[in-house]
Amino acid sequence: MFKIYDLNMKEIPFPDGVIPLEIFVGSVGKERVVDTVDGRPGAVDYGFNYTDRPVSLFLRIKAADAADFRLLRNEVFAAFDVGSAFYVAEADVPSRVLKVVVDESYIPDRLTEEYADFDINCRTLDSVFWESKYTTLELHDSGYSATAEKYGLVDNIDDEKVKYRFTESNFTVYNAGNVTVEPESMLLNIIVNAVQSTNNFTIRNKTTGEEVVLKRESKGSHFRIQGMVISLGSITNIFRDTNRRFISLVPGDNEFEILNGTFKEIRFEFKFLYK
Repeated sequence: MFKIYDLNMKEIPFPDGVIPLEIFVGSVGKERVVDTVDGRPGAVDYGFNYTDRPVSLFLRIKAADAADFRLLRNEVFAAFDVGSAFYVAEADVPSRVLKVVVDESYIPDRLTEEYADFDINCRTLDSVFWESKYTTLELHDSGYSATAEKYGLVDNIDDEKVKYRFTESNFTVYNAGNVTVEPESMLLNIIVNAVQSTNNFTIRNKTTGEEVVLKRESKGSHFRIQGMVISLGSITNIFRDTNRRFISLVPGDNEFEILNGTFKEIRFEFKFLYK
């Protein structure tokens, strides 16, 4: 079985008589980037881009009579013709979702006067990866519970590493997913409150060697790295006043250090991603 959610992660109920039976999910598609060089045999491999992931939803309607069948059929059409993306989750792994859209037309397979099956093809949107229904700040603030459906038992969460707000200058950020979180295309907010620094305030991921350096003075302002947008206090974009680099989070432990200044709190908000 499967469940669907709107973009605010609110569950969308199915109409009475509509039974979600199964979800079929394929592997992630890749597009290889290659080129040829004069005088060199074969193709030069430049890696690949993730492209898409096939998702198919299989459901059945059970109507009271022929007229009810047609009404239920139309309700299914309306439910999946929302015009925008929605999230879908497998019922037995409810803590992870895929963001999908329905663009293809489909025709129900009518079995009897009252029964019909629907095979609805979806496509992933924005991301090809499963993502946690919750963010790391939700996990930190609510506390981990293995019995809570929201967190579950399969997301590789270490109950001793669920801290994502820090006040010390050396700390570890744990990424429970098996995908590197990259700010270019994924949710990754790093907020540092009340930064005091004369220059070169540095956030360094020692695990990856990446760092963001604030190359200007801060007298208690909040330093924010929200995706690809970097701001300080009321100044909304100060990318040119940094080393013009960003930080990613690899799977597992990411060892951090803060240099050349003080702060009140630094927090990391992202979602765990799974292939």
